[in-house]
Amino acid sequence: MNRLVSTVLGLSLLGAAAAQAQPGPGMRGPDADGDGVVTVAEYEALAVQRFERMDADKDGVIDAAEIEAIKQRFAQREGQGGPGGGFGGRMLAQLSAQDADKDGRITKDEALAAARAQFAAADKDGDGKLTGDEFRPGPSGGPPPRQ
Repeated sequence: MNRLVSTVLGLSLLGAAAAQAQPGPGMRGPDADGDGVVTVAEYEALAVQRFERMDADKDGVIDAAEIEAIKQRFAQREGQGGPGGGFGGRMLAQLSAQDADKDGRITKDEALAAARAQFAAADKDGDGKLTGDEFRPGPSGGPPPRQ
């Protein structure tokens, strides 16, 4: 996968992470303790949770069969057209981009490396924390808030 797909994947995962957590003051994100700041540890913990949920057979790898099952779930949710676009398409592109060695499987290490890269890209001031300004919609921030 190219860097554009990796970036799209990263932003989609960031958006998915934001949608799953309680928002802190002025922000959305995987803010486990609700203090309005997302640390790399909080972000990594959410990435591990998501990985473990997708690793249906619990063998430590998201393989082609598990990716196909995910694809089918998105297709059912998004209609007969399947996940060619929309949230499902972005999520599938993100999954593909996490396969750093291009062997058709995603390991937990690959998923964590992708999460760390996504966090670093969002952490504009390099302080190791994501705050409201770094999680705002737009090209320089994270995903737009859910409606």
